[in-house]
Amino acid sequence: MFNKLPIQIKFLFISFFIIFAPSFVANATNTLTVNVVDTNQKPLENMVVYVEPIGHKITLKNTNTLEVGQANKAFIPYISVMQLGSKVKFNNQDNITHHIYSPVGDNKFSVKIRSGQEVIKNDFNEAGEVSMGCNIHDWMSGYMLIVDTPFFAKSDKNGNTEMVIDKSGQYKVVVWHPQMTDINNRITKTINLNSAMAVTMQLSKPMDEIPSQQNEDDFDFLSDY
Repeated sequence: MFNKLPIQIKFLFISFFIIFAPSFVANATNTLTVNVVDTNQKPLENMVVYVEPIGHKITLKNTNTLEVGQANKAFIPYISVMQLGSKVKFNNQDNITHHIYSPVGDNKFSVKIRSGQEVIKNDFNEAGEVSMGCNIHDWMSGYMLIVDTPFFAKSDKNGNTEMVIDKSGQYKVVVWHPQMTDINNRITKTINLNSAMAVTMQLSKPMDEIPSQQNEDDFDFLSDY
């Protein structure tokens, strides 16, 4: 059918393809699947996976507000992840006051949240780990990881995450968890992404036990604080 077209139409078609084909390649959609397993190949759930570009910039922004709840005197979820510049909503679902804080690092903070209240913070200005506790209930612990990339997720019960990345190129895949015993609580792998791709990330060391967010005492004399 192409051979029957007039020469002028053929020329226009070929010219269009030459001009615009590179942009089609640059904007190709690539689905990256990452499977996280332990030293015995067992899938790991709730592991943070994020992907950073190497040698090129990503301008996409994740505009979702991260929600960190306090329920039954525990952080829900225990681990959260967000892009640098996002908002965080602390939501006290208990019938008591919590005094949430992070004592170290560039993102340290302290905020009191009474029962049923919400507090929104948008002043986390540095990427990195934010460890959280409660000044009233000292067994409570939680973590936020702030990443400088819009590509992040937490693994499901099968150890899987899936991210759609709209630009081909070289990337660093990172797996993080506060109980990982690898250096800096993370493992990394460099990939060249130019199509749908599946990657397995295996921990080189066993994980530490995740602490229980539960009062070991039979009473809580500060419950009415």
